[in-house]
Amino acid sequence: MVAGHETTVNLLGTIMVSLLRRPDQADLLRARPELMPGAVEEFLRFDPSVEQTTMRYAAEDLDLGGTRIRRGDVVVVMLGSASRDVVQRDGGDPDVLDVAREGARHLAFGYGIHHCLGAPLARLEARIAIASLLRRFPELRPAVPLDEVPWIPAGIMRGPRSLPVRLR
Repeated sequence: MVAGHETTVNLLGTIMVSLLRRPDQADLLRARPELMPGAVEEFLRFDPSVEQTTMRYAAEDLDLGGTRIRRGDVVVVMLGSASRDVVQRDGGDPDVLDVAREGARHLAFGYGIHHCLGAPLARLEARIAIASLLRRFPELRPAVPLDEVPWIPAGIMRGPRSLPVRLR
């Protein structure tokens, strides 16, 4: 219950910060609401609300990026970094938010046996919440400079502690 609430709250916060930083992307979603499902995937790739996995243990010896990982070693996956690598490998610019990007792939919900059971609900909540905010408040703007928005201290979760906005 808590995991699903906190992650979704932080996802919505990070999406709104991204859209306030890139009003052209918010305008594009207002003009083309059919982009919202793919845009949510792009938001999850660009700035996920879960930064890293909890500790995992390597099931077998392997070499990864020139580093030897032995069976039993502790492994922590930096989800946001991994998701940006996927875009770079596909030939896109991983540091650019593009709500029209097709087929944005990410690890925001984990993978395999560690895939988030609430992923479909989180996607639906994000689509509905962001589409509703953009439609209802076309003049939505930050009420403070975005570099002054307080963020949750680094750790597993990522998101703004608060996000003051002006609706008109």
